[in-house]
Amino acid sequence: MEDKKFYGEGEDSLEEPKVGEEVKEEVGVGEGNPKEEPKELTTTEDSAVTRVSGDSGAALGFEDVDMQDVQLPRVSVLQGLSKLVTEGSGKVGQLANSLTKEIYGEELMFIPLFAFKSRVKFQLAKGAVCMSLNALKCSYNTDGTHPIGADCLGCVDNQWPADGEAAKQGPPCSLVYNFPVLNADNLKEFPVSISCMRTSTKAAKKLISMARITGEDFFARKYRMITKKSSSDKGEYFVSEFELVGKVTDEEYKSALGWFKTLRQKSLSVDLTDHSNANEAEAPF
Repeated sequence: MEDKKFYGEGEDSLEEPKVGEEVKEEVGVGEGNPKEEPKELTTTEDSAVTRVSGDSGAALGFEDVDMQDVQLPRVSVLQGLSKLVTEGSGKVGQLANSLTKEIYGEELMFIPLFAFKSRVKFQLAKGAVCMSLNALKCSYNTDGTHPIGADCLGCVDNQWPADGEAAKQGPPCSLVYNFPVLNADNLKEFPVSISCMRTSTKAAKKLISMARITGEDFFARKYRMITKKSSSDKGEYFVSEFELVGKVTDEEYKSALGWFKTLRQKSLSVDLTDHSNANEAEAPF
């Protein structure tokens, strides 16, 4: 005769009955009531469980994928016209992940791995139409102004316009300071990029300076990213600011060093799809 199995209280898994223990059938209360139907099995997803089964902790399924196939998510500073704000998911001045749409809140504690520069040119309603992954050679172009591989330093879009109205907007192609970083509150998260351009260039240079004067690795300290309200004749907008928090722990340093070795020699592409002029219309150059 097949052994009976029963549910342990508060558990989803099946238990074998203990030796010598009597297993009773559950009966409904009241005369003539049929036997109570068994409860439907439910599973609760545990977000803390990491499902990785490859050797040395490597995730399976990405054997033929390298970092050139992966876009780094960007920490987005939400403005009045940002999609997450207009849809009601976020508020102006908050920080969010550009790919997962996760809202970080008013601040983000992070560990910078290194810095690299890129360039991007946006057009209204079209998004990014020209891009350079290293700020030196064109990597992507759809507006026909020049071929891929063209020199960025000699490009007319890199020059500051001479006439009055255009000069207020700055060069059509923006220099971008990118910082691949670890979320200090969740070291297991994939790195994201803090990418600064236009109004955030000053903050980017401040972050580089704070890290450089320590005389240690870029990832030997952790920092806090916050946003600050600013304004101009175009209205109010938010810009990023960085504050030094302190030294990283041994665990944080080990994790950061591992990611540094993984990413540093790669050609990295950062998700800038939502960082268009349309979303930053309130912010001057």
